[in-house]
Amino acid sequence: MHDRRLDGDTLRFGNNGALFRNAMTWWDHQTNSVWSQPWGTALFGGLEGRSLTQIPSSVVPWGTWLAEHPNTTVLESEQPIDDVRYRPQTFSQDFVIGVALLDDAQAFRYSVASSEEVINDMVAGFPVGIFVNPATRGIHVYLREPAGQAKDETVELPEVLTFSKAGLDQVVDAETGSTWDTVLGAATGGPLRGALLQQLPFQSAWDWAWEFFFPQTTFYGE
Repeated sequence: MHDRRLDGDTLRFGNNGALFRNAMTWWDHQTNSVWSQPWGTALFGGLEGRSLTQIPSSVVPWGTWLAEHPNTTVLESEQPIDDVRYRPQTFSQDFVIGVALLDDAQAFRYSVASSEEVINDMVAGFPVGIFVNPATRGIHVYLREPAGQAKDETVELPEVLTFSKAGLDQVVDAETGSTWDTVLGAATGGPLRGALLQQLPFQSAWDWAWEFFFPQTTFYGE
């Protein structure tokens, strides 16, 4: 998911109908530039080389999303489809959680991440936390540098936090013993209560597809 705003203008996109490296391409109505969906970068046209800002998003079951965001709105088609056919999709060994920062990229196999549930790692020199709830298949990725202000203003925020599982969608940091809600990215108890974590964008993809666009990637634990 990407922010459509660029240089003060809001671009309108359509499906270009062609693939680039086996992935969708878009075209924008304003300049007819063609864009790579995974990169969010214009491949050619008037905006060639320009990139959109990636927005944190997640691919999860509808029930998980609704539980985490009860006030969500739904995009409804003006042309309803009477006969909708689908097949259940399961995450396999080849499915990864991909994180790209600066010129670095790291892939976390879903099978590994869902087994560990909490991963503390580094990507491009930045401390990253991967939190997975295997029951709901919820995935959240954050920068492990606390921000904001704790309720107790006398408390100094640590530079980096190290997390471990504390319960359902809950983790605890080793530095202060504060508990954190992994859905909200907020400290809910302990000395850092009220502090926040910056959410990072990631992509859910097959490992081969991720490597097509990020050939420099490394795989966690491999």
